[in-house]
Amino acid sequence: MLGTYFWENWRYSNAPEGQNPFEKIVGLTKYGFVGSAGVGIYDSILLSQTAGFWNTVNCLSYWVIPVTAMCATFASVAYTTTKIRGKDGYLSYILASLATGGICYCWQKKGPFSHHFTVLLMGCATIKKYGDLNDWNPLPLNPEVREQYTSIPFDFTLTKDPRGRRPWE
Repeated sequence: MLGTYFWENWRYSNAPEGQNPFEKIVGLTKYGFVGSAGVGIYDSILLSQTAGFWNTVNCLSYWVIPVTAMCATFASVAYTTTKIRGKDGYLSYILASLATGGICYCWQKKGPFSHHFTVLLMGCATIKKYGDLNDWNPLPLNPEVREQYTSIPFDFTLTKDPRGRRPWE
């Protein structure tokens, strides 16, 4: 019940930049938590094949804690820089990406990986901010796609029903 409440009501884009910091942090952190929990479960079951409770907790926390911290850092730094500067722009997201890249470096301890991650995150954040400022959606979800048939409209049966077609076919 509480999870459904957070998932439905707390969104990053509900308020403009520089307002409602808690809602923005929760709105972005929930995606990081769910995504990193999925990767951690995949890692603990298929890759690491952990045996025992504490080994599984260690494997899950290796993914969940840093990714969730990166999401919270991005949201809080973007809010803070927007509040300090007094205007909304690309610089807020670029500085938030740099702070998130610092957490990535502390987590992975690999300079080239964290550099590439930071540059990629800056690019994605800039595209997202461009879409917000110009009313453009970089990943549009067409409502017609979500309302398509759930079954294939063709009949691939090997033997036809001797009684003929049904009214629902």
